[in-house]
Amino acid sequence: MFRLAPALCLILAACDSPSPMMQGATHHETEIGDYRITVWQQAEQVEIIRHGMARRADQPQLRAMMVQAAQQTTGCHLRPDSIEGDTGVLRARLDCSQPDAA
Repeated sequence: MFRLAPALCLILAACDSPSPMMQGATHHETEIGDYRITVWQQAEQVEIIRHGMARRADQPQLRAMMVQAAQQTTGCHLRPDSIEGDTGVLRARLDCSQPDAA
């Protein structure tokens, strides 16, 4: 087990990395409720990553929390028709034509 610890640490460290298409993106971090959320922004695209275990009771509102995190950190709304993913990782397109969402 102790021999696996370094490999496990490397694997877990990669969890805060964006997908390959978001390499070089601007990195934002925030906390909403008890959750740490990372938002990667590249032009009009965002990738939103929730960290840590999610409580079953929080599942219904996690998607809204992740959308809120993206809007607060980018200052833009998300295009509702572009949001895809789950409560671990969401991807969406930004709509910065509306007034500040923060």
